[in-house]
Amino acid sequence: MRVAVTLEQCWHRVPGGSARATLDAIAAVAQRGGVEQVGVSAWHRQPPPLPWRPPIPVRALPLPRLALYDSWQRWRLPRVERATGPVDVVHATAHVAPASTAPLVATVHDLHFLHDPTHFTARGVRVFTRFLAIVRDEAAIVVCPSEATRQDCQTAGIDDARLRITPWATAVEAVGASEVARVRAVYGLEDPFVLFAGTVEPRKNLARLTEAHRRLGDSRVTLVVVGPDGWGEDLPSTGVRRLGFVPRADLHALYAAAAVVAYPSLCEGFGLPVLEAMAQGAVVVTSANTATAEVAGNAALLVDPLDCDAIAGALRRALDDPALCDQLRDAAVARAATFTWDRTADALVSAYRAAVGTA
Repeated sequence: MRVAVTLEQCWHRVPGGSARATLDAIAAVAQRGGVEQVGVSAWHRQPPPLPWRPPIPVRALPLPRLALYDSWQRWRLPRVERATGPVDVVHATAHVAPASTAPLVATVHDLHFLHDPTHFTARGVRVFTRFLAIVRDEAAIVVCPSEATRQDCQTAGIDDARLRITPWATAVEAVGASEVARVRAVYGLEDPFVLFAGTVEPRKNLARLTEAHRRLGDSRVTLVVVGPDGWGEDLPSTGVRRLGFVPRADLHALYAAAAVVAYPSLCEGFGLPVLEAMAQGAVVVTSANTATAEVAGNAALLVDPLDCDAIAGALRRALDDPALCDQLRDAAVARAATFTWDRTADALVSAYRAAVGTA
């Protein structure tokens, strides 16, 4: 079976967690027999930066990104086969559905734009809306990383028979004490610190997190924000350390070094930072009303992300209760180990086969 996989997000200014998860999933599928993957992108002068470089060959269509996106959405041209040759399945891994004569498998990471379109640009909402319409009309199989996304897809009119829950995973080994000491020294971090990791954008709820941090009233506790600059968020200049994008190895060591990892996002399709932090035995504070609660289970402190006092209270519990922290760390490591890329790859291959069966 030959599968074309869209990978244009690897060239985005902010590829994000969905790009990281897609690349790891591709690598896992590549270990399976019987599936040949070929990437599809717009035309670019250069390959994507090394952290986002795909592990499979990528074929470019002869249009730049915005022109390709518009052409796919409006006219359903050009077909991916123009770049890839014949394929059995085409997999849309981001928010634009490619044109193809092959059955379409589409990953819908989340439908947050339906809940709060003000968190996105007008163009972004148009792109997401058109993607959802195409998926509803054309997709043979729709891959959802969580039950929360599956429910949103069902509410949006996609029949349940086409929906497959396929959680993301992590395979990073626990970071050792020497790596923890190294990142503390490299970034000049002293204990204790609260870590947020993710793109700086409105739905990540950083405004309430920084307010909750302020309400702790403890100048010894620094809020450290890791991740690329996004849009729509102005963080305070005092009490917050911005590290920007850091290498992946450093990020996992920062998870292990943090007293608390806080991720009170307003809406997530999965919440990969929560899982990656748990794999490092981090004490996690995250949202109770989105997919991160599915990921965390009973291995994290769940809060109402709209309640600054609730966020601050969970941070204080994590900072002040060593016995609770020990319990959460053990539970986090055990739960994270159940999210494997082998399981994800099996589910994706099953989705591809099901899509072929609909042709």
